[in-house]
Amino acid sequence: MENSVRKKAAAKKQEYIPRPVRESPLYELKSVSDLGISSLYGVRIDGKEVEVFQNEFFHFAIPVYEKKGREREVEVTIPDDVKSVRLRPASAGISFERDGSVLKFRVPAGLRVIVEIDGDLLCPLYILQSERVEKPEKVSYEFQKGKVYHIGTLELKTGDVVYIEEGAVVSGMIRSRMADHIRIIGNGILYGGNWHEWNENGAEQMLVTVLGKDIEVRGITLLDGGSWHLVPTACEDVRIEDINILGKVITGDGIDIVGSRNVTVRNSFVRANDDCISIKAEEFQDPSGCADVRHILVEDCLFWNAEFGNALEIGYETRCDEISDVVFRNCEIVHCEYEGNQSGGVLTIHNADRAFVHDIHYENIRIEDAQEKFIDIKTLDSKYSRDRVRGMVSDIHFKNIEITEGVFPVSIVRGFEMKQELCRPHDFYFENIVIHGKKITGVNEMRMVKELSDGFHFCG
Repeated sequence: MENSVRKKAAAKKQEYIPRPVRESPLYELKSVSDLGISSLYGVRIDGKEVEVFQNEFFHFAIPVYEKKGREREVEVTIPDDVKSVRLRPASAGISFERDGSVLKFRVPAGLRVIVEIDGDLLCPLYILQSERVEKPEKVSYEFQKGKVYHIGTLELKTGDVVYIEEGAVVSGMIRSRMADHIRIIGNGILYGGNWHEWNENGAEQMLVTVLGKDIEVRGITLLDGGSWHLVPTACEDVRIEDINILGKVITGDGIDIVGSRNVTVRNSFVRANDDCISIKAEEFQDPSGCADVRHILVEDCLFWNAEFGNALEIGYETRCDEISDVVFRNCEIVHCEYEGNQSGGVLTIHNADRAFVHDIHYENIRIEDAQEKFIDIKTLDSKYSRDRVRGMVSDIHFKNIEITEGVFPVSIVRGFEMKQELCRPHDFYFENIVIHGKKITGVNEMRMVKELSDGFHFCG
């Protein structure tokens, strides 16, 4: 098996270094194949070859389908010397036949599949089926199949429609400020990998909408940004659906929902080497980002949290009065890898500023591998804090949560106490929590560290 790519990725632990935003990319792509054609995998779906790309951390294909639900025949070619193969998510129950270097299996259209070989997390194959998005009648910016575009920073105005066709690669960033009724759709790729070194973070955030209403992002893939990928800031009525985010560098958050209301993230895949989803209130994009956050729904999504950050996070920046009515529902986390920096976890709230974080719901969540912490909830003064008082955390609900394999991770709930300030998070509700097949009935069974916090209720 070809190991040079993986050895290169594993040789150096990534380190966050603050960098200014670049005005231009390090280099320009000449063709779509410059993304890197996979040296390990080949994919055919319904007898048709699908292009497979690679970088130092993963391989991926984005086959488009026309009709949801019907079964598709998949063939994956792997190296001859592979000893073991896993298909994820395990809940899909995909069985496969192997004939030498060829895997054959059937999956419904729309199901995203991860192929892991020999337990190596540095060379998975992501097969990310995407429902075809047809070009609307009126388009402001069109990027066509098979072509590479270098847009620098594209500034959108009210009513703009961006269409990135299947097979198109658009290098650069998309921005809007005080622009409503925006659509960024298609089945192509928005690419940031040529704006930073392969193993270093950048400062370029890929798709940022500020102070907008009625924003839709659908069907596209955001690939290899040097910083946060998709950042609705002080926005209202945002719909994010059927997208893929593939990040590989530290600080490469997937979706950061900043000071926004009425945001839905649905049927999407995020592989991030930092937070997959993070809900915040902060001023980095614009001062308006320090606004209350409410009515957020993340459902029917698949997540892979790599070395840094958390899977489903609220915080650290919580510079507003309230963050409330947040629901994570019907989601799967295939991996939450070990970070080793007192932070990494699956379901996390890090309230490092003044916000009152309450009425947060985690429902029907299946976790296949949690290598550090399961639940990590803290009120704290951190390097990210700017407010001088700590906020409260209360009324946090966990229902139908299961960890199926891997280690038995610890959980932590911790309040905050200083000479003039005491903040005790309270009222946590646990219903039908199952770890390695055992239903959890109390704090000790969950291997939870509980400090300066009250009101832990277990039922079901």
